[in-house]
Amino acid sequence: MATIKDVAQKAGVSPSTVSRTLKDNPAISEETKNKVRAAMDELGYVPNLAAQMLATGLTHSLGVILPPLANRENISQPFYMEILTAINEEASRNSQVVSIATGASLDELVKQVELMHRQKRADGFIILYSEKNDPVKSYLLKEKVPFVVIGAAGDTKDKVTYIDNDNRALGKEAVTYLSSNGHEKIGFITDDLFGQVGQERYRGYKEAADELELEILPELVFSSKTIDKLKKELDRFSPTALIVKDDLIALRLIQWLNNQGIRVPEDYAIISFNNSTFAEIMHPFLTTFDINIQELAKESVQSLMGLLKSTKNKSQKVIIPFKLIERESVLTHS
Repeated sequence: MATIKDVAQKAGVSPSTVSRTLKDNPAISEETKNKVRAAMDELGYVPNLAAQMLATGLTHSLGVILPPLANRENISQPFYMEILTAINEEASRNSQVVSIATGASLDELVKQVELMHRQKRADGFIILYSEKNDPVKSYLLKEKVPFVVIGAAGDTKDKVTYIDNDNRALGKEAVTYLSSNGHEKIGFITDDLFGQVGQERYRGYKEAADELELEILPELVFSSKTIDKLKKELDRFSPTALIVKDDLIALRLIQWLNNQGIRVPEDYAIISFNNSTFAEIMHPFLTTFDINIQELAKESVQSLMGLLKSTKNKSQKVIIPFKLIERESVLTHS
């Protein structure tokens, strides 16, 4: 089994340089770190994490907190699997492992996070949702545990680092795109009226519709409990295009419309968000916004690593760019 001395000899550096590279010491240049890491890979060197933990007090593990899983929508959202995979890849590049915290409710989730913290199973956390008055955030702030949030900046925006897209800009861009394709009556579909991401996108929708002097429609809710009401509202408002909160809701909406004999994009143009694996599952393929999940994951890991290394806990809001992916679900309206 290779040792630190073996790695040092292979890389042509001192054992102390190898040791400091393992701790990602900023005094070591990136060129030297890369040389040491290449030697580790070639020799198959595996750090003694137990010894590192004793020396530094760090677990070299990052906790990732999923939203409460009682909601079936949360379980089936491809976003979470995609971002978990991307976070794990970025963590591995930084010699970190990932531990996952889940719970059916916020109360269960808090208990799980408390347990992970007390048992020192994570040095810090990445929260994959953003809610107001969140007891998980409150606990982590009280215990002074480093964490970042992937999601819209909420009630703790001056104390917490948030990584997100500009959801208001996304909503505005969706309206602008549909308007440029001849649509003058545009609706906004969500699955609830309280999520911060959906509310920010709807806010952008209203701002763009107002600027373009288009009629602003109320949020239309698509769920098993609101089908009859939604059908009446679509008949009442008669939009030609619909902006849908995310790809999964859009896919289910298209299926429901098909069952009603309503065609997409001929009767309704549809644009969505996330560019998930669902976007090309069935025809018409979804026109959707790519929210750059790889970059969201990379920035969340890098921001958390920065908090773990710094004694100054500075909050910030990091905005990740997005890109429109044009497919089949939008036609020019004449």
